[in-house]
Amino acid sequence: MFERIVTFFMPAAMRSNISHSQYHEFRVVVSTCLIGLPLVLLFPVPLYYLNKPYLGYLVNGALVIITLFCSRYLGHYRVPMSITALVTYFIIYEWIRDSGQIFSSNVSLLHMYLLCAIWADKRYGWWAIFTNLILFYIIYHNTQLVGHTRGDALYALIMNCLITIFFGGFLAYLQLDQERDRLKIKSLQEEKISVLDDAVKQRTEQLNSMRETLATDFHDETGNMLSAITRQASMLKLKLIERDDVQLIVESIIKNSKRLYASSKDFLWQLNHNSDDPAELFDYLTGYGQLYYNQFDIAFSSDTEPCERLQLDPSAALNLIFIFKEAMTNVTEHSGATIVHLTLTCQPQTVCLTLNDNGTWKTGSPDREHYGLGNIEKRCKKNGFTLDILKTGEGTRIGITAPVRSAQLL
Repeated sequence: MFERIVTFFMPAAMRSNISHSQYHEFRVVVSTCLIGLPLVLLFPVPLYYLNKPYLGYLVNGALVIITLFCSRYLGHYRVPMSITALVTYFIIYEWIRDSGQIFSSNVSLLHMYLLCAIWADKRYGWWAIFTNLILFYIIYHNTQLVGHTRGDALYALIMNCLITIFFGGFLAYLQLDQERDRLKIKSLQEEKISVLDDAVKQRTEQLNSMRETLATDFHDETGNMLSAITRQASMLKLKLIERDDVQLIVESIIKNSKRLYASSKDFLWQLNHNSDDPAELFDYLTGYGQLYYNQFDIAFSSDTEPCERLQLDPSAALNLIFIFKEAMTNVTEHSGATIVHLTLTCQPQTVCLTLNDNGTWKTGSPDREHYGLGNIEKRCKKNGFTLDILKTGEGTRIGITAPVRSAQLL
C-alpha cells in the first residue's frame, strides 16, 4: 500500500520509469513527506489538551501535502519544500521565544528539523546545519536581553550548536556515502549491461552468419537435387510417352519437385533476409506476383505506404507468403480476373495486406471441402491474423491484418 501511495505522488514521467535520472531523488522526497506527515500530526493532539500552541503543526502538515501534490502534478518540489522550511523556522522560533528562549524545550524541534531536512534533501539539506547555528545565535542573543545568566545561556548555546554539528555532520556524511555507493552500483550495473549488450550483439552476428551459411548451403544442395529430379523426370516422361498410366505419375513428380523448390525458396528467404520487416515482405510478394501472373496474361500491380520501424512476429512472414500464394493461385483458377492489385497499409499496431482482382470467384459446392480457403483460414486463426473476404460485382478482395510491434521496443 505504501509503495502505491508513493507511486501516486511521483511525477507522471517517473511512475513507471525507474531508470529516470531523477527517479531516486523524487522517491526519497515523496516517501519522506509521506512518513513525516502522520508523525507531525501526532503533536497537535496532546498540545491541544495541554492548551499549548498547536496550529503551527497543522500549517506544516498542509505545506507537506502541497509539496506532495506539486511533485505529482507539476514535477518539482524545490519551491514548496523551501517555503515549508522557511515557514517551519518561523513557527519554531515563535514557540522558542515564548517558552524560555535558549532554555526552551522547543529547541529540540530544531534538531528534529535538521534531521528531516538532511534526510529529505540529499543535495541541499546539509545547509540546515548553518541555518540552525544562525538561529541558535539569534535565540541566544535574545535570551541575554531578557536578563538570563550569561554563563548558563552560553552553555546552552554551545551544547545546542555542538549537537547540531554532530548530528548534522554525521547524517550528512552518511547520506553522501550512501549516495556515492548508489552511484557506484549504478555505474557497475551500466557497465555490466554494456558488456552483456556487446556479447548479445556478437552472438547475434554469429547466428546471422550461421543462418546465411546454412541458407546458402541448403539452397545449393537442395536446388541441385530438385533440378536433377526434375530433369530426370522430364527425360523419363519422354521415354515413356506411350505409357499413359506412367505419365500421370511423372507429371506429379515434376509438379511436386517444382512446388518443393518454390517452398524452399520461401523458407530460405525468411532465413536470409529481414523477413520481419513488412516492407521487405511486400517486396517479396510483389516480385512473386509479377512472375506468376506473367504466365496467364493477367495485369499485376502493387501499391504501398511507408512502414517505418515496424516488425512482424518471427513466423508471420512465412505464413503470409503461403497465404497470398494460395490466394494468387485461387485468382487464376476460380475468378477469371484480368487485373490483380496488391496493397500494403500500416498502422501503429497492425499492417494490412490486400489482394484485389476484377474477377468473380466461383461459388463452391457446400458438399465439397475447399482446401485453398480452408488453409488460409487455418493459418490466419493459428497466427492471430484477421481475414476479410469481400465479393462484389466489381471483383473480389482478400485482406489479411497482422499484428506488428515497434522496432524501438525490441
